[in-house]
Amino acid sequence: MNTSTPVAVVLGAGMGGRGVSLALAGRAHVVLVDRDKTLAETAAQAVIAAGGTAEARTVNLLDFDAVEAFRDDLLNRHGRIDAVVHLVGGWQGSKTVDRKAAEQFAALEPGIFGTLRVTSVVFRDALIASPAGRFFILSSVQAQSPTAGNAAYASVKAATETWTKALGASFRDTAARAVILVVNALIDDDVRARNPDKAFRTFTDTSVVGGAVVDVMGDPSVENGARILLVPEQ
Repeated sequence: MNTSTPVAVVLGAGMGGRGVSLALAGRAHVVLVDRDKTLAETAAQAVIAAGGTAEARTVNLLDFDAVEAFRDDLLNRHGRIDAVVHLVGGWQGSKTVDRKAAEQFAALEPGIFGTLRVTSVVFRDALIASPAGRFFILSSVQAQSPTAGNAAYASVKAATETWTKALGASFRDTAARAVILVVNALIDDDVRARNPDKAFRTFTDTSVVGGAVVDVMGDPSVENGARILLVPEQ
């Protein structure tokens, strides 16, 4: 067991997870988690191909016992957990604030907020024990700009920001930090290739999110609860 290599846990191995994991290749051992094992394995192989080390895992992130067992396994094998990057998401929209919007909130809450609630609690002490523990969430500009059509999504995202700021407050007098990364929407080369006629001017490339994670991991001056806007300038 090599306890000198930082360990970063990336929750959600899809588009954002791939970008963040590649940015971390060679800087940390990357543990990719997704309910879709193929997604996690594909992202892990990309990290390995880039010269890093990685592993793929499937974990029920709404189950405290399952996440605690996962954490303990990582600590037993690697001796540390230095970063958790929460990228689990989803989106639904409606025409207005109506019954459909209320149902959408109920559908979005477990994946976006429920998984954050469980994982932040379970990994908190391990991040405090790290020399520079970091907990990241990916939020949206919509959290502070709600409309009738995005009531459910914006409300759930706003709740994740509030929880993350509270987590940051709980890190007081430690080296751990909780940080909010804010985008409008994500983009990568695969999506651009499938949509060559779209400009995606307000979208953030996943590599930018990965770069922000790397920067914050190496920055002792970052404030707890920091909200870092990663939307391209227009």
